[in-house]
Amino acid sequence: MTAHFLRRVTALGLVASCIALVSSCSLFRTSVPAEPAGAHAVAPPRLAQFDFGRQAMFAQCIPPACPTRTPKTLAPETPSQPIGREAAFTPAESVAPAPVAPAPATKPEIARTVTVQFGLGSANLSPAARSQLNGAMDDPLHVRRIKIVGRTDSTGPLAFNESLALARALAVRDHLRKMHPTLAATLTLQARGACCFIAANDTVAGRTQNRRAEVIFQMSDEDRP
Repeated sequence: MTAHFLRRVTALGLVASCIALVSSCSLFRTSVPAEPAGAHAVAPPRLAQFDFGRQAMFAQCIPPACPTRTPKTLAPETPSQPIGREAAFTPAESVAPAPVAPAPATKPEIARTVTVQFGLGSANLSPAARSQLNGAMDDPLHVRRIKIVGRTDSTGPLAFNESLALARALAVRDHLRKMHPTLAATLTLQARGACCFIAANDTVAGRTQNRRAEVIFQMSDEDRP
């Protein structure tokens, strides 16, 4: 019986020693933090700016390898200010138009008309007609232009009257050139044998007035006699 008691005491001591040994080992065990869920999940790539200025470029990167935003690299965003109604509809300042320079005044021309008469069916200048032309050309160098228009009455065929009107204009031109060889004016001729009557052709006096040549002298105002 004594031996059996001793064996039980020995077994109990062995069990107590094992329990004490296990408790001492648990004191030196390092606690390992629990790994959070999703620690091995890969972050999605995003677009980021690399470098600055003209050398700046954009590329995709995976955090945490992407560059971080700092106040030094990015300017602070200024809040937009609302535009008032008065500022939006401010009328522009009216600008006065530039004064237009007046056009240079042109010198008016003075026209003087001399009418010489012809005989029936004739293109010869009478002494009175020559005297009229000579008096009108008292200062031929200042005359700018001379327009000569020969005319007839309504008597006779139209073709004959047209040629007679031209012959009367040529007679006036030849006389002016003969009296003033250095005539500087520009001479123009016209023949009107069937129009522009100044009197009725049913009387002798009216037909006499229509048988004529009109000489129009044009000169500038400063040369006016």
